[in-house]
Amino acid sequence: MAKPSRMDGERFIDRPTSIMLDLVRFLSALGVMLVHAAETLHYTGALPFTPRLSHNSVIMFFVLSGLMIDHSARSKAAGLGQFAVARTARILPVAVPAMAFTCIVYTLAIMSKGPLPDGFGWSLGRSALAGLTFTSQSDLWGTWILGNGPWWSLSYEVWYYVLFAAAFFLRGWKRVVAVPLLALVAGSAVLLLLPAWLAGVWLNRDARLHRMGSQTALAVLLGCLLAQKFIATWDLDALMWLREASPFSLGMSEWLLSDLPLALVFVALLAALRPLAQAHAERLEAWQRPIRFGAGFSFTLYLFHMPLLDVMKLAGVSAGSSVLVLLGGIATVLTACAAIAQVTEGSAPHVRRWLEARFAGRARGPQALAGIA
Repeated sequence: MAKPSRMDGERFIDRPTSIMLDLVRFLSALGVMLVHAAETLHYTGALPFTPRLSHNSVIMFFVLSGLMIDHSARSKAAGLGQFAVARTARILPVAVPAMAFTCIVYTLAIMSKGPLPDGFGWSLGRSALAGLTFTSQSDLWGTWILGNGPWWSLSYEVWYYVLFAAAFFLRGWKRVVAVPLLALVAGSAVLLLLPAWLAGVWLNRDARLHRMGSQTALAVLLGCLLAQKFIATWDLDALMWLREASPFSLGMSEWLLSDLPLALVFVALLAALRPLAQAHAERLEAWQRPIRFGAGFSFTLYLFHMPLLDVMKLAGVSAGSSVLVLLGGIATVLTACAAIAQVTEGSAPHVRRWLEARFAGRARGPQALAGIA
């Protein structure tokens, strides 16, 4: 068990900051879905965002995840068993049904074009197995998740949980042996973006980032906007150069050269939002219920939106230049995911209690850990 540090009295996440982080989490999931909705429904009209919004939102997810996981692990009296139970109860109730739904929709999409090709069952089963073991980006057998592109980031994030747990909870020779072996299984592509996740851990631990004033925060937010726009002027060129220069497949880490500075921009952004959240705590409290509700189905939204959009595509829905059709598709996905989440994310507490009763004994902490995305 890790000993409390001298910085534990200056934790980044307080109540207004927690509400603010939930809002950022929902908006990030929404950002990914908006880009994919426009692409899948073939929308040809003007948009107030670029396709980069989707990938940038995933990098924000990584920073948020590192921040919240480290906060929870350092704040609660929990050990490795409790951490594992909490993460399992958070991930599997959404991931398993999302994978099953993805496989069904993908199969229907292939059947709509003609007979299933030879070896289809093997390819689909291999993809599903890679997805549910979160090794779809691993060097062991890296493969894409058929029909659900956003899954790639889950194959990164779960291994960040695993590596963090091994480094944080294990001691001595166990840590020395476990961390390199787990890193080997995770794969080089996953490790390349690990600093983006660790940027969130840094935000939680560095008390200097917790002391920003409101006026400084406004200036930092403007700087973050300008920095993001600057990164967007060269990120594609950097991707193309790195893709050509790399001697091995980078997977979704081919945006590495822009993703790492972008993660630092998001650290600065979250640090700047904290004093603003504190200054407007009453307003955040007034909006707490809808914000928590949105955050409560953000994981389901992230994993289910692509197959749901594919169902619309199979049904012949095409937005073209119609904003109303696009908005109707977006509203349909949001409504469906909010309903699905009552079963998926809603079952997480029950799964947690079941796992806790069998694997984690009576130790304290898993209940608080389970709510962290």
